Amino acid sequence: MSMATYIGLNFAVKLNEYYTEDEVEIDYVFSDEENRKVVQQKYFTTPYLYEIAEKGYPIWEMNKYHKIHSPHNYEKSKKTFLYLCDLLKKLLPKGDYCEVYICWLGEEEEELENNLKIDLNNLQIDTIEIYEKCFIRIEN
Repeated sequence: MSMATYIGLNFAVKLNEYYTEDEVEIDYVFSDEENRKVVQQKYFTTPYLYEIAEKGYPIWEMNKYHKIHSPHNYEKSKKTFLYLCDLLKKLLPKGDYCEVYICWLGEEEEELENNLKIDLNNLQIDTIEIYEKCFIRIEN
């Protein structure tokens, strides 16, 4: 099974047609239309839904468990998350937001277990813990 990191935006984005070396991209990765439809209806208020392609370490490993038991992987996930935040800071208009939901592919209908709100202009990276089945509202 694959972990899907869904992202909802208030505007459409152009998807990359070719492979890039970017650390994170907004694209379609693992999900199909049915998976995205479930996430859209159950969790998101934003009209455009994509996935985040993480080429570094997955952001859902940026949590207390990995910080203690696998600090090297925690730092890699933190680096990936910071790349995502940098991308979103450039992409989201001031005052806008996006929504992120992370789950195993096929588990979109299960209940979320974590709920976060993150302000890109007041990022307190060391207090953020991201797990699977996590909903995140990221504001610029």
